Amino acid sequence: MATDFELALFSEELLGVRSLPEASRWTLEQDVTVPLGLFAVMHPKSKPTELYKAHLRWADLFAPPSLKFVDLNSGAENVASAWPQCFGFRPSSFDACLPWSAEGHRLHPEWANSSKNSFPKVDAPVQFALLNLQISLDKTYSGRGR
Repeated sequence: MATDFELALFSEELLGVRSLPEASRWTLEQDVTVPLGLFAVMHPKSKPTELYKAHLRWADLFAPPSLKFVDLNSGAENVASAWPQCFGFRPSSFDACLPWSAEGHRLHPEWANSSKNSFPKVDAPVQFALLNLQISLDKTYSGRGR
């Protein structure tokens, strides 16, 4: 359960990330069903018409967030075509095997003790997750999941 401090920091940071230059390409919406949840509609720089709706959820604001992609029409999280094909994203498994995702750390518990893959201590966890997601879309995007 989120602490009052985490809730306040999350709300404050959500306001701040909206002023980032990259945020001009995002539609952000707080998830009212999850205290530390956020929907972000984004697109790869190379394909501005390819929209993806990410659902980020933190159980602990200072730990890796869960990352899922939501079908824009149905809202379902189990549609492979809702997922972008990017490095570490696994549309057929509906997860992301990345050091900054909760799913990646569940798949690789050894990352917790790895200097390369442990989750870093960050001052702005929402910004960190959103920028990492955007970088993945901009640098490694190769199409929609199948």
